[in-house]
Amino acid sequence: MDNKLFGRTFIVILTSALLFFGAANAGALAVDKWVFPSQKFGENTYIGTTDVSGMALADAKMLFAGQTKAWRSTAELHVTYQDATAEYPLDTAEILLDETISQAQTGAQNPFVYHLPSETTSAFLAQQFPVAAFTEADIAAVKAKLEQSLAAGQTITNVMIGDDTLQLEKQIVSEVSFPHNLTNAGIDEVLTALQGLEIPAGAQFSFLEFISELNLNEVTDAELTEIASAIYTAVLKTNFSVEERSIGNAVPELIPVGQEAAINRTLGIDLVFTNPNASSFQLDVAIEGQSLAVSLSGYPLVYTYAIQTGSEEKVKPRLIKQFSAFVSYDKEVEEDGAEGVRIEVLRSILADGKELEVQAISTDFYPPVHRVEVYPLKAAASESAPTLTPKPGEAGFVDANGDGIHDTPAASTTVPLPGQPGYVDANGDGIHDVPTTATPVPQPGQPGFVDTNGDGNHDNPAAGATVPLPGQPGYVDANGDGVHDVEVPNTQPAAPATDTPAKDKTTKDETDEPVYDKGGNLVNP
Repeated sequence: MDNKLFGRTFIVILTSALLFFGAANAGALAVDKWVFPSQKFGENTYIGTTDVSGMALADAKMLFAGQTKAWRSTAELHVTYQDATAEYPLDTAEILLDETISQAQTGAQNPFVYHLPSETTSAFLAQQFPVAAFTEADIAAVKAKLEQSLAAGQTITNVMIGDDTLQLEKQIVSEVSFPHNLTNAGIDEVLTALQGLEIPAGAQFSFLEFISELNLNEVTDAELTEIASAIYTAVLKTNFSVEERSIGNAVPELIPVGQEAAINRTLGIDLVFTNPNASSFQLDVAIEGQSLAVSLSGYPLVYTYAIQTGSEEKVKPRLIKQFSAFVSYDKEVEEDGAEGVRIEVLRSILADGKELEVQAISTDFYPPVHRVEVYPLKAAASESAPTLTPKPGEAGFVDANGDGIHDTPAASTTVPLPGQPGYVDANGDGIHDVPTTATPVPQPGQPGFVDTNGDGNHDNPAAGATVPLPGQPGYVDANGDGVHDVEVPNTQPAAPATDTPAKDKTTKDETDEPVYDKGGNLVNP
C-alpha cells in the first residue's frame, strides 16, 4: 500500500473517532445541562430522614436500594381501628424508588413512595377487625392512608383508620335501662336535647356544660343524677374514658350501687367522659314506659365491655346518745340509722367471650347513718360519773359472803372510805367492816361455837339481837377467841335444896374457876 494513502486513511479514521467522541461527550453534557437539569439534588434536600443534598439522583437511588431490605426487617406499622390495634405485615411492602427519586423536590423534605398490595390489606382488615364489614372502597381508602403514613420513613408508624370517611354501618354498641322517678316538666327539655346528640371523635362531654344553656329551674339535681347515672353506665360498656364522676351521700333507691353519677349544680359536681375513637358516636336518651333508656351508637367495637361489682361490704352504724331538757321520760329516737355500703366497680374487656383485661373503675363508699337516741338530762348525770366496782385488794372492796366478788351495797347505802365518818375496820384489813345479817356461823371446834342444847348446831342469839364487833360497845371476849361471848341461857335443872349450909365466901375452894357476870365483872373473886 502506498504510504501516502495509508497516512491519509489513518488521519481520516482518527479525525472521525475524535469527532465522534467529542460529539458523544458534548451530547451528554448537553443532556445533563439542558434536558436533565436536576440530576443532582440541591442544598437542604431530604428524602425521609436522609440528607441527599448535592447527591446525584442515581447515587441516591443506589443508596436507598441498599436500605430497603434493612427497613423492611426493622419497621413496624401499627394499625388502630376503634378499640383494637394490630401490626400490619410489611414483608410484602415495597418502596418505589424510581417514583421516590423522580418526585423528590430539591431543597425540601420529601417522602418515600410505598406500595402495599390490596390483597394483603384486605386480608389484614378481615382477620384483625372482623366486626367491621369493610367495602372495597373502604379497603382502598385504608390502603392509601397506610401508604401515606409510611411515607415519613419512621421505624414505628401508628395509624388510626376508623374515621367517619368509611362506609361502615353504625350500630348500637351499648345500651342500659333504669327505672326512673322523673316527674318535673323540665325533664322533657333535657331528654329532647340529649336525644341524637353526636359525640365527635376525640371529643370530651361535660354534663353540666351541656345543660347550662337549658332552662331547668324546675328540674332537681336528683332527677339530673338519674339521667347522668344511666349515661355513665352506658359509657362504662364502651372503651370511653371517664375523667370526672362522683356519688351522693346515701345509697340511691333506683340506681344500682356502683353505677351512680351524682350531679350537683351548686357544688359543680359533674359527669365528664371522652370518646377516644377516630369516629363519632351518637347518644340517645328517652323514656320508654316506666324505664329510662340510654344507648350509644357508632362503628362496631372489636371488644365487649362488661361491668363487674364486688360483693357489697356492709358498714354498721354507731349509736349516738344525746341528752336534752325537753325529754322527761325514757328516751326518744331522733334517727333510726342505716347501714353503710362499700363496693368495688370493675370493667372487664372480653374477646370472643374470653377475658383479656380487668380495669379498676372505682371504689364507692356510702357512709352509715348513725342511730341517734335522746335521753333526759337526769340520765346524763348518772352516766357521766359511773361507779367503778373495786377488785380484790383494792380500797373499798367488801366480800362478806366470801364469794370473791365485791358485795354491792343497797342503792341507799354508801360504804365509807378510810377517814370518812362511820368507817369501821375492826380486823385491820383496810376495808370498812360491813355488818350483814348473814354472819358466818361457827362450826363445832371453831371459836365462838355454842351448843347448850346439845343438838350439834351453834345456838344463834335471840332474833333481833346484834352481835357487837371488836371495839364496839358491849363487846365481850372473856375466853380470848376473838368472838363476842354470847350469853347462854341456863337450861340445867336447879339443884335440890339441902340442909348443908352454904360455904363461907371467905373459905372458897381453891380449885373453883372464877365466874364473871354479863359485864365481864368477876363474881367470885
